[in-house]
Parts: sequence; C-alpha cells; structure tokens
Amino acid sequence: MQEKAYADIVPLLNHLCIVLQPVAAARNIKLHFAGGEQAIRIACAAEKILTGFNKLLSTIIDYIPDDNSIYISTDMIEEGKNGYVSVKIRNTGINLKQVPAITNNCGLPAHLRSYSAKETVYEVCFSLSPDIAIDTVKQAAQGGPFNYVNFVGGIKSHFAKLQNPVDKLAGAKPKEAAFFTNINLCILANLEDERFDTNALSDAMAMSRAQLFRRLKSLTGNSPGYYIRTIRLEKAKELLATSDVTISEAAYKTGFNSPSNFTKVFSEKYGITPSQFRRPKNDATNE
Repeated sequence: MQEKAYADIVPLLNHLCIVLQPVAAARNIKLHFAGGEQAIRIACAAEKILTGFNKLLSTIIDYIPDDNSIYISTDMIEEGKNGYVSVKIRNTGINLKQVPAITNNCGLPAHLRSYSAKETVYEVCFSLSPDIAIDTVKQAAQGGPFNYVNFVGGIKSHFAKLQNPVDKLAGAKPKEAAFFTNINLCILANLEDERFDTNALSDAMAMSRAQLFRRLKSLTGNSPGYYIRTIRLEKAKELLATSDVTISEAAYKTGFNSPSNFTKVFSEKYGITPSQFRRPKNDATNE
C-alpha cells in the first residue's frame, strides 16, 4: 500500500510567489502572500500543490491588467472534529468569472468564490483530518526543503515571448534561429494586412507551402496559418494591455477584417472578450 504524501502548504506557496514575482513585476503586478498559520501540513504531494497553484496563479497573471495585485492567503477552518484548509486568491483590476479555464485546468479543488466588477476571489480547499491538524508547526519542520528548479523552468515557459524560441535555437542551431527570426519579422511587417496568409508567407520566404509547413511545424508544433494568427492575437493582446487603442483599432492593426471577427477569435483563444481584457483605465468601448 502506497504511503500518503504530506506537505506543508505555507512555505510552498510562499516560495512559489517569490519565483513568480519577477514575471509579475515586469507588468507591475504585485503578489501578496499572507500565510495565516506558521505551517499547515496537508495530505497532498508537494509537487501537486506547486504544479496546480503555478497554473492557477500564472493564468491569473496572464489575464489581469497591468498595475494590479494578487492576494493569496491560507487559513485552517475548524468544523467540529473535522476541518479544512482554505487558500483564497483575490485579483484586482478585472472580473474573471467568464474564464472557467482558470479553475478547470489547475488540477486542484478550486472554485470561484465571489466576484465584483473589477475583482475575483478563488478558493482552493483541502480536507484537514484530525491527525494532521495536531502540532502542525512541529510536524512541518520534518523533512528537507523542496526543489523548485523544475518549476522555475515551467514558469519561464508559460510566460515565453515570441523571441524565446529564437534564443533557444541561437546556440545549437543558428540557421534555424535565423530562419525563425525572418519568419517573425516577415509576419510582423505585414501584421495589418488581413490578406497576409500562408501563401503570402511562403512567397515572402521563397519556399513552397509544403516546405514552409514542414519547417515551421518542426519549430513551433503548429501550422503556418495557426502561427500567423497566434502572432496577431499576441500583438493585439499587447496593444490592449499597454495602450489606449479601441477594440476596432486593435483588430485592424493586427490584420483582422472586422472587430466582431477579432472578438470571436480572441475569446476562443483566451476565454475572455477583448473589452473585458483591456486595461480598466481605457474607457473607450467599441464592440
């Protein structure tokens, strides 16, 4: 019979916030962690806790506008002989009610607890059996520190920008890096042209459609058409997050033929409409 895995959730979440802070700080997003108890030892593997909360927090960071905050708190709730551990995550700046992927994809018992116009509160609950609740501080001191190296790599991958594949290829495969750089520059140079598609890209790269497909698929795992649309959406997302463009302007600047089509594609990709994603200080509405 396999022995149950136990982990102290307080230092795990504290260290995860420290690891995530640099990527959040790049957009002036602040992470605030309040541990409540000094230690809370639960019947769950440390790897599952870190992986799940990494996905949960990283996705929230993806969606909330710049210059906002995420607050994480932990509490032990006693209910008679039983109880549970409550981890609450509150974000400011946007209501993420319409993004079910945040809780659905983290692999944790997470749910949307409450929301308002520019705020969302999520809660993750773990059952707390009596044998774990006793002397949690003393028990949590047993065992060595967890290794975060693998999770740092995963976090960097989650927040990777378009240039990152070029950086990875530059040392080992300089020709592939140069090809990938040219692909990106070519798409960005024609970003506003809605007619710029796979055929136009293959002509610009002096390659057949089949050659372009094979080479780009090997580098990105996606077809040329999908990759072009991904760059369009990433640039549109960047415009909405960092400037005062309207929805229509963002659509036409990134090669979409209409604001309605842009909204449809953006919502399918990110699970939220452009107007919901756009930073709050932009009051323009154009959907």
